[in-house]
Amino acid sequence: MATSSSHTRTFKGLLVACALPLSLSLALPAPAFAQDTLEQARERFMEGRAFYDNDEFEKAAEAFLESYELSGRSELLYNVGQAYRLAGILTEAEAYFQRYLSELPGAPNAGEVADTVIEIQQAIAASMATLNVTTSPEGATILVEETEERCNAPCELDLAPGTYTLVASLPDFDQARQIITLEARQREELAMTLRATMQTGRLMVQSDLSGAALVVGGQSYALPLQRPVEVEAGTTAFAIRGGGADFSESVEIPADETLTLFIPASAMDQGGIFSNPRQSAALGLGGVGVALGAAAAIVGMQASATYDALEQQQNTFGGVNRELLDTGISQQRTANGLWIGAAVSLLAGGGLYAWDVLSSGSEEEIAPSEEPAPRRSDAPVELLD
Repeated sequence: MATSSSHTRTFKGLLVACALPLSLSLALPAPAFAQDTLEQARERFMEGRAFYDNDEFEKAAEAFLESYELSGRSELLYNVGQAYRLAGILTEAEAYFQRYLSELPGAPNAGEVADTVIEIQQAIAASMATLNVTTSPEGATILVEETEERCNAPCELDLAPGTYTLVASLPDFDQARQIITLEARQREELAMTLRATMQTGRLMVQSDLSGAALVVGGQSYALPLQRPVEVEAGTTAFAIRGGGADFSESVEIPADETLTLFIPASAMDQGGIFSNPRQSAALGLGGVGVALGAAAAIVGMQASATYDALEQQQNTFGGVNRELLDTGISQQRTANGLWIGAAVSLLAGGGLYAWDVLSSGSEEEIAPSEEPAPRRSDAPVELLD
């Protein structure tokens, strides 16, 4: 709501009056180090006067504010508020009028300025716009002008007319930022979408192949790597190129962890260390067999130690401890079972690998099917006008 024309005339008169103390203060002797600052303050004040007389009120407010910051004269806060009021930027006008009253509570026009503040507040309330904010996902914290936390979406905001920057933030998501301009008494909808923050892991690939490079994420890294490469967590495709290799593979990268792979040159001829399921199963069975064999050897040594202790008891006391004898028998049976499991796993793995090698050369290439000939019809075709 604009103030009356009599107010405008009164304010303009006060604006001129405020210039007099500033001009007088600038005429007083000042230390040399402050003289330049005061001169700049006077120049900015005169620029503000010129803008004000030409009805360029927002520029006038900016010039008066710079003059205040250079000179420290609180009277200039009134000029700033008045220029913003006439520019229609009521929130700024109220703020600077309030600062004026705070710094000069005994000013001759304090009562009139207080009434103006009330009028501005009423005008702002009558012109408030309503902004309905939603976010995907819901629950994001909404900040206005990046500093003031206002609500958690979905929510409604009552804002004075103007242009605002809204920021939506949510843990594990990148911030969403949007600028919106609101008119007086406008109702507006604003939907903001937040993207999940990308999780990363690290990939460390080594090989005995010389002159090769790791290609991942559109970047190339010479092998051997000096340090792990940071990549997006999840399924990641990589390739090894150069040195006679043309190898590609996809692996799962754990978030915030390092996956280390050693890929021998011999594996690169197969097109991928995980791409052949039979060979992968054969290698897995072989690994199980080796593990079972190692466990059998350990348990067997324990059983041997137990039997040595039993033999010593027999020689010394003419009898043995029954519990120790049961332990030795159990250990021996366990070792035997592990040896059998190791043998079965190794035989199965070897047989599966041999089957894959023998069957890979007998696969016949399937001839491509011929494209069917187009069907023809002798029915007449209707010609359209």
